[in-house]
Amino acid sequence: MATQEGTRIVAALESTWGAIRKHHPDVPDVVIVTGTGQRSRGRLTWGHHTADRWLDAAAAGRKAELFVSGEAVAKGGEMVVETMLHEAAHALAAARGIRDTSCAGRWHNREYAALAREVGLEPPKRAAKVIGFSEALITAATVGRYATQIRRLDAATLARIEVPEDHEGEPGKQDQEQRDEDNPGPRGGRGRAGKRLAVECGCTPTPRRMQVTPAFLEEAPVLCGKCRQEFQPPEPELELPLELGETAEPAEPIAARVTP
Repeated sequence: MATQEGTRIVAALESTWGAIRKHHPDVPDVVIVTGTGQRSRGRLTWGHHTADRWLDAAAAGRKAELFVSGEAVAKGGEMVVETMLHEAAHALAAARGIRDTSCAGRWHNREYAALAREVGLEPPKRAAKVIGFSEALITAATVGRYATQIRRLDAATLARIEVPEDHEGEPGKQDQEQRDEDNPGPRGGRGRAGKRLAVECGCTPTPRRMQVTPAFLEEAPVLCGKCRQEFQPPEPELELPLELGETAEPAEPIAARVTP
């Protein structure tokens, strides 16, 4: 019998949303869907929340829709949780009748910033020119709070949609041109618009891997719960020149891995 990948993905996302609601009971229930986040004109959306989209006959009312892109799933558990918390802040705004965005949902105001902080994200200190306080990052404390969900998402080997190279690290609904160079993120970076760094732990024979922003890694050590070693960028490969007469040919690259 074929594996029902769609069911597995949605079940994993629903479990994560349930954990978010456990920590924040005011966050309403939603209908979770997934798919590609690629949009017209080269845009890439990590996720979105749309209030009252689904008619819930059993509850005699309506439910919001929560979309989490396959590209976010490809980024790993931490990215999924960060994306879902971003949308949880919007869900709280809808439930409480708070207007947290304007300009067709692109400008995230101070009300959104306060809600993002409530669910465990850290918004930028200053509003960006086009998107306001949208670039709210998951904090180290929140990563710890959802460590179980992050591990489960990372270990689930869910089907995913690869992120095109020209979209690497872009935020949800924003274009490249909308990034604000003068608006450092909460840890000196540029939030989800910033490039993410691949890091690995010391587990042998296969290290565990994840992606973080450089500023997040610089803030404090990130320890692996299995080997208890820090996550670090992998050692670069070395090319040893092989002298042949007057020319130097690069030898086969060998991984330089130094054990402290």
